[in-house]
Amino acid sequence: MEPFTTVLDACAGSGPDTTHEDASAASARNTARRSWGRCDRPRLVTVRLYSPSVLDHLVLSLIDERPAHGFAIAKLLSNNDSLAAVMHVRRPLVYRSLKALSEAGFIRASKTEAGDQGSERTVYRVTARGSREVTGWLDGVVAHPRDARIELLAKFVCRSRRNLSNVELAKRQREVFEEIAQHFDQGIDNTTGAARLVAMWRHESVASMVALLERLERD
Repeated sequence: MEPFTTVLDACAGSGPDTTHEDASAASARNTARRSWGRCDRPRLVTVRLYSPSVLDHLVLSLIDERPAHGFAIAKLLSNNDSLAAVMHVRRPLVYRSLKALSEAGFIRASKTEAGDQGSERTVYRVTARGSREVTGWLDGVVAHPRDARIELLAKFVCRSRRNLSNVELAKRQREVFEEIAQHFDQGIDNTTGAARLVAMWRHESVASMVALLERLERD
């Protein structure tokens, strides 16, 4: 999903057909209308669209496993050794993620449960759109080695929780990183001084990730 979009909004009676808009586009259009108020002619505005973060995808994946409320998700992220190794998440961030996912149409409230101290907790379940988003995220490679430490690890952990093989994903990810490593290797020969040091550092970092992915393919 692109982080920005240009929205055309017209005054009543002259706007474009929005019958098939998705939730993000509709939200963007409504935001634009609220900010413009009354107008004499159509206007264009660029607005930011929602793009799920790694935490959002992680929370969405857990809800896709089974419906849950925010307190249970936060507890799972803290108490499960594999999930806790991915990232340390404070409970308010989990609730913020749930709000974003709900507004994007990836999850919906299904029921409420009484909490330990009497307050009600909202249980969420994934929508069809959310399930497709999870599947695409779990199957997709990351574009840059810097994303391997958190996002790629999160994908492997979530796939393992579902008893999905990581071999094919590791293979495709290795091929991406091998190309990047080759680029950095060429930079070593073409630079000197500090630039050469940086190129060597980057190459060895990616090469070590390639070696790890090769091990995952064999396991």
